[in-house]
Order: sequence, then structure tokens, then C-alpha cells
Amino acid sequence: MRSFLLGIGIFAVLAAGIVGGWIALNGYEPGSIGTPAHAGAISNGRPEECTNVNFSVKPRAEAKRTVMLGENTVVRGTWEVDGGFGHVDILMRVVDPQGLELFASPKAENFDFMFPVKRSGDYTLVFDNRYSTLTAKSIGLYYCIDKGAVRAPGSPPLG
Repeated sequence: MRSFLLGIGIFAVLAAGIVGGWIALNGYEPGSIGTPAHAGAISNGRPEECTNVNFSVKPRAEAKRTVMLGENTVVRGTWEVDGGFGHVDILMRVVDPQGLELFASPKAENFDFMFPVKRSGDYTLVFDNRYSTLTAKSIGLYYCIDKGAVRAPGSPPLG
């Protein structure tokens, strides 16, 4: 009888620890990233024309950032991720005003991107953490908009 009660006590303590850990992980908010490490290369020496945003994405969720862009501009950017236990990564997609996906990044802890804007409107940057069941992630997003540019610096003309 004594062993049975001891077993039930140990089971209750373990179950409480698992439930407490689950609650703690779902309430966990990772800290702020600050400016991503690649920001200097992205800004082309003009950081005053760029935007730096920090936000978090809960587990099993997406975070979206909408940017109004004009025709014949180029967007250059980078992002970094913090948080997660062993898997510090996230997916990112860019969606145009018509709802078409321009591109999607692989799961990564940082990623540099660039895309030309052919049509004015609201572009959505979607940061996807739906595959993570336990941990929130912090995102440091840094992007620059080259107005009136029809091509990225150093690249051939867009066709």
C-alpha cells in the first residue's frame, strides 16, 4: 500500500510539472532582437531610409506586417530570429496586393531578401511559426525601400 501511495504521489508531481511547463512555454515571450546583423549591408549606407521592427510570433501562429509600396520600387531586407529551444528558425512569405505569393523563404534563423515591386499596393510579409508547438519566436525585421528604382544595385535591368 505504501508503494502504491508513493507511486501516485510521484505521478502527481510529474503531471503537475508537465502542465506547469506547458503553461510557462505558451506564456513565454522572447526578448527583442534589436537591429539584425546584416542591416548595414542592406541599407547601402542610407539607414535613415530604412525601417527596423521588432515583434514576436506565438507558437502555432503567424505574424503579419503590411507595407504600402509604390510601383517601380525595390525592397531589400533582412530578418533574424531569437527564441525556441534548439530550433531557432521561422518561415517568411511575401504576398502581393492580389494575394499572390511572390516568394517564400526556407526555415531559417536569418534571411536576406529582395524583391521588385511591379504594382502599387499593400504587400504583406508573413512570418510563420505554425510548425512550432511550444515556443514563441522574436523577429528583428529590417527593410529598405528604394523609390524609383527599377533594379537592385549592381544587378542587370529587370526584364
